[in-house]
Amino acid sequence: MASLWLRALATALFLVSEALAQSINETVWASFAYVLYGERTPLQGQFVPSLTPLGAQQLYSQGSLFRARYLSSSNLSDEDNTITTNSPISGIERQALDNSQIAIFSSTDDFVVGGAMAFLQGLYPPVTQEFAYHNGGDNASILANGTMVNYPLGGYQYPNILTIPPTDPNSVWFEGHLACAEYWSSGNDFKNSATYQETYDATLNFYEQTWADVFPNTLANSMLNFDYAYDLYDYAQYAYDHDAAVRNALNVNRLAILRNFADNQQFDLNGNLSASGSQEGDMIRAISGRMLAAKVVSQLSAHIASGGSANKMTLMFGSYEPFLAFFALSDISNTAPTGMFRRIPNPGAAMVFEVFTTDDDASYPTQDNAWVRFLYRNGTDADSPMTEYPLFGRGNSEARMRWSDFETEMARFSIQDVSTWCDMCSSVTLFCSSLSHSSDTLPAASDSGNGSDPNASLSPAVAGVIGAVTALAVIGFAAVTAFVFGGLRIRRKDLSEEARRRSSLGGFKGAEKMASDHDVSIARTGARHERVGSWELGGPGPAVTEPAPAASPRSNLGSTFGASIVHDRHDDGDSIMNVSPVSPTERV
Repeated sequence: MASLWLRALATALFLVSEALAQSINETVWASFAYVLYGERTPLQGQFVPSLTPLGAQQLYSQGSLFRARYLSSSNLSDEDNTITTNSPISGIERQALDNSQIAIFSSTDDFVVGGAMAFLQGLYPPVTQEFAYHNGGDNASILANGTMVNYPLGGYQYPNILTIPPTDPNSVWFEGHLACAEYWSSGNDFKNSATYQETYDATLNFYEQTWADVFPNTLANSMLNFDYAYDLYDYAQYAYDHDAAVRNALNVNRLAILRNFADNQQFDLNGNLSASGSQEGDMIRAISGRMLAAKVVSQLSAHIASGGSANKMTLMFGSYEPFLAFFALSDISNTAPTGMFRRIPNPGAAMVFEVFTTDDDASYPTQDNAWVRFLYRNGTDADSPMTEYPLFGRGNSEARMRWSDFETEMARFSIQDVSTWCDMCSSVTLFCSSLSHSSDTLPAASDSGNGSDPNASLSPAVAGVIGAVTALAVIGFAAVTAFVFGGLRIRRKDLSEEARRRSSLGGFKGAEKMASDHDVSIARTGARHERVGSWELGGPGPAVTEPAPAASPRSNLGSTFGASIVHDRHDDGDSIMNVSPVSPTERV
């Protein structure tokens, strides 16, 4: 109880001090935020990872708080006042969304994109009779006969969210770890260390006993160990939040232990700056933070260079790895007293960088009188304030720094271009392969800002190489997969067998099939495009025991330690290899 009281007191003192500081004619000009997705279904188990209603509410709540801070020109509600202060961004549209002022980036995971949409619904909720000036203003909504037309769904607003897949070179700015081979190799090195072996042995019995008590027969026994510390915590946390029986059996103490193991594992994998990859001192495990830092500076620099017209707000939505990496790189993980910056962020967490001035000059500032501050909100609970913290080992009195100092500090560890990332990561991505065969360069951090084509820096020669290599790789991979896993074989046509099949309609009814029958099974929701037990599938196959999944992020990276598995919902378990195609119906 005392700790809660002290926490509330500290929060109140901070907000009072921040309000006093901001009362000195302070103007916010731009904001960059990296936001974690909300609650989703677990990576392991029977569900496909998807954003839950609670996760959507978390991101909606975070977006609403950003609206209260940056878009409100009036006093905040009592509830919002306990979490943040009012710091409206100069010149930004308050009611109607203007996509030319905001840059929004997201990974392609549906729970990340869905969370981004929920966030924007909170930031710019539906509104009628309000239209952004640069989108045509009131004239765009009024017809020639004087009728005013609002957007559907009560004035729903449509944000331009740029989703970037891992095959796009611009994905490295917020998923710098994902396709980095040296990052995963370093993780495996950690697995082979003496420290890891000690932790593995010390925690093995706890994992096995906990799953036997609370989650019997749910996950493979080979997964019940420290290798899967994050996945096991992720599974347990979801069940704890959604199943009353699990909540009672697991209890808060065992959940806290699972959380602690996952925190320690993931900070070692993403925040250990002493670990190196192919280059000594490259801080390879923090690669995602190094890339994100470059993007932060480039977006804010573009805002300053535009005189305040572009990138008034940049929003990036992704996973937790860049959080931990940046916390370590900026030294906040060592200087913050609570240890919060060495733990996996809570769902919906946001870290924010603001450019502001402390005078009352209405004109846009120069770099000489621009200041930067860092804020962090760990989750979306009502008792989680958006708090200002000092970076780079500075004291509390130096939490706010001049733009030139901020730029210099970030340059010490940020990576400015994709080409350097490719070399440092020993990446085998197609865009890195194209770089090795071309003199052209891949995008720098400043090449994919708001209002520009994220692939604009690719020349026609590079684009042609990428296209050709992609086509050859896809065809080759499909052929090898078909031969190795699908049972595809090249053999001489059996004319007698073909004649036998032509003599009968065959199909799922055999000799009783009518010409009007189709080789599909009909479900209550309509026709399913699959044939069960018919000769087209060669009859029902033997039962196949699914092996325990290897740990890898969204792609097959081998038995990589500490990685999480996301099952592809588009995978088709049915196989039609090694059989002849369906003969067309030749008569009515």
